Formats: sequence, C-alpha cells, structure tokens
Amino acid sequence: MTVDDELSRALAELSRTLTPQPDPYGRATARYRRSRQRRVGGLVLVLAVSVGSTAFAIASPGRTTQLPADPSESIAPVLAWSDRLLQSPPRGAVAGDDSYVRQLSEQLLAAQRRGEFSRLTVPVSGVKVLFADDVDGHRIALAAFVRNQPDPVTGWPSAAVWLVADEGASAQELASTASVRGVSDALEPYESLSVDGPKAAHVAIAPAGCVFLSSPLPDGDTFRWAPEPTGSYLVRTARAQRPEWWRVDCGGVTRKITPGPGSLASTPITDAQLATAMSRVRGSVEQQRARDLVYQWAQSGGYRLTALPSVVWGGHLAGLPISPADGSPSATEPSVEDAQVTVLAAPAVGGDWVGEVSIAPDQPRSDGVLSTGTSFTATADPTDPGGVLAVSIDDDTGGSEGQQILLVVTPAAATTVRVLRDGQEVARSAVSGSGTAMQVPRPTAGLVVEALDASGGTIASGQVSKQGAQRTTETDTWNEE
Repeated sequence: MTVDDELSRALAELSRTLTPQPDPYGRATARYRRSRQRRVGGLVLVLAVSVGSTAFAIASPGRTTQLPADPSESIAPVLAWSDRLLQSPPRGAVAGDDSYVRQLSEQLLAAQRRGEFSRLTVPVSGVKVLFADDVDGHRIALAAFVRNQPDPVTGWPSAAVWLVADEGASAQELASTASVRGVSDALEPYESLSVDGPKAAHVAIAPAGCVFLSSPLPDGDTFRWAPEPTGSYLVRTARAQRPEWWRVDCGGVTRKITPGPGSLASTPITDAQLATAMSRVRGSVEQQRARDLVYQWAQSGGYRLTALPSVVWGGHLAGLPISPADGSPSATEPSVEDAQVTVLAAPAVGGDWVGEVSIAPDQPRSDGVLSTGTSFTATADPTDPGGVLAVSIDDDTGGSEGQQILLVVTPAAATTVRVLRDGQEVARSAVSGSGTAMQVPRPTAGLVVEALDASGGTIASGQVSKQGAQRTTETDTWNEE
C-alpha cells in the first residue's frame, strides 16, 4: 500500500470524527457553538480537511462556547435551561448508588483542585454528577463543575466533563485524568458523548422533565417519533444503533431535533457502491478520489443524508480563486490556482438535495489543507445528466457589485453556457467536458443559466443553487423563552 493509499484510508476512517467549526446548522447552534457531539476513539492526526465551505478538523477533547453573534440577543434562556440540567437528579443505573456518586464527586473536586484537569483550572465550588451508567463495556459519567464565579467572557456558571472508563470502574478510577474524554467550558442544556470503536456507545442527556423521542431515518420530512423509555436521557450501544433522528421535548415544546450518530457508510465504500455513485457522473473523476470523497462526506453528513452521495461531475479547472481555509482576514485577495474539482450531491432529510464542491489545488498548500470547496442546496436532482447545475464557488455575500466565479455543469451535448438577468445576457463561456467555470456579476439571485448546443439552441436551463447546506430540519431552540 502506498503512502497516498494509507493517507486516504486514514482520512476515511477519521472522517467519522470530523466536526464542523462552527457548527453549520441552526441559528442558536451557530451563535453559541453548543451541543457538539464529542467522539472518542481512533488516532489523533494533525491534519485539516476542507469538505464544503467549512474547514473540518479532527475533534479535540475540549470545547469552547462563544458569545452570541448579535450582542442584543440574550443568552439568558440558554443559561436558565443549563441551570435546569445542573439541578436535575443524576440519571443512569450507576447514578442510583448515592455512595458511589458522592465518592465520584469528591474525587473529581479534589483532582480539579490539585490542578489535574489542564482544561479546567478556574476555582470551582463543587461538582455535580449528572449521569453515570455502565454502557456496553464502558462506565460513562457526566459531571458539572460549578465555578466560584461565572465565566467573565461567556457568562457560563458551570463547566462540563465527560468521563469514560472500563465497566465497573471505581469512583477513583473514573475520576482519573486518563478517563477524561471531553471538557467544555459550558454545561449546556443538551449534552452528548459518542464513544467509537468495536464497543460503540452513545449518550445524550437533557434537563429532568424533558423527554427524548427517536425516529427511524425519515423519508423526506416524514418522521415516525416514539418516546424513549429512559425519558430525559438516551443511550445507544453498537447493537442498538440504527439510522435515526433524536428529538427533545420540554413541557410540550420541541427544543432539539438532531440526527443520531453514525452514517449510511458504516464501512469504506465498496466497488458496488462506488459504481452506483458514479453511474451518472459527467466530466472525468479519478475513481480513488471519488471513493474517498463519497465516504468522507457520507461520514460527516451522517443521517442528514437519506442516500449515499453521488458523483455529479469532475474536471480540471485553471485560475480558480482559492481563499485560505481558515478564513483569515489578513489575506485580502484569494490565491489563483489550477485545481481538480469534484462535485457530489445527495438527497437530504427534508426533501432537498445537498451538494459539495471539492477543490484540490495542483500545488501543495502552505496551510496544509488538502482541499477546499463550498456546499450548496438544490431543489432539483443535481445528478440528472440532462440538467444544468450552477454553483457559486466563491463567497456570494461580498455585496451587490463585482464579479464572482460560477461553476456550471451541463448536459454532454452542451458547447456553451450563457447567463441571463432579466432576459439580458450578462456572461457567456465555452464548455469543455460538461463543465465550465465563468465570471458572472453579483448577486447570483435572479440569474438564469442556459446550456446551449452547437446550433445555439437551449437544451437545459436553471438557476444558481443556494450556497450552504441548509439545516432547516434540525432544531435548537434552547435560546428561546
């Protein structure tokens, strides 16, 4: 196996731990970077991979909570729900042992005051165990560390620590630093942990009085919700895990809707799956690259997707503007590079299609990122070989003037693309290999993209897809009264 093959396999295996930064769905989640599912297991690889418009990085055991993006919006409702979780009785079978819970709290408080938790060094007044149970070979606990004073920046009064040890571990073993699997500067209203590996385990918890419901992977937006027997918390083992979504209701109000852990690609893509994914491809895509991208995106997309991604188009494009993956404001102008471009799309929960444009520069990047790109949402099937797909591959929010790059995928018979606004042609480009990258005037809203054959006749037309993978199905309303 070559080094490239080993890296590709490592990326595919690690992609299940990729975490968007910031979380791309939901107003509240974007504001507070809350409720990010933490995962345990696998290698630690110092590597950044950009899939879509967001740069993805291997999840670390720490999590930082941000202030609201809009200073006029209050975080008070979130803090109130967080306090409800803090005041909730411990959940889980092991948590029913009062003596064990007391010992664990005392051990954790002593360890923190000795400075053994490097990510949690502020003075704390006490520790509250909120969950403790044995789950398929693991003893898992969630503990809240109550600060002497709320965090001066974010206002959060409590931090959260997830602990994982062997099933049956003593309080002393579970309180050791070796058991720490997730540290957050905020105890959030909804907390969750995923332990990966042969004995996978998943735990999610909400304030007492709330109710978890689950639904099999929906067809479009049709869910079949059923209450969980555990009530205000939920546990999944490897045997019980399935393609599903979770919901949290509190007082008859839905506060959280989120996909469960996992994806439709539980193992690397098979030859048969790859053949299906490439059955309608246009342009030219190297098979190993397609295999890796399909698997990586299936993993990161999880059960937001209702089918494995398909490869829509691939080709080599020259002179693309590629911005730094970290969005650094110090770079006033993107670099212009030649790159291999690959477009994927998949049907999503909610009924729309979501897509990813992956751009791999010919020359290695100085920031170590292997590829960049953008995401999009479409109402029509982007894999239709007779249709037109138009995606803006640079920022469409830079004002109403100037030019931007539009990637257009066309039917095989197309030789030219023209772009119209209010019936007037504003851009034209020749097509090669069923695709072209062309400059069009901002904004893209209202533009009509037409694919023309050699005689000048229109063989397909469409509008520019929306940027970003829309997350309308997912809900996070802890920030509402």
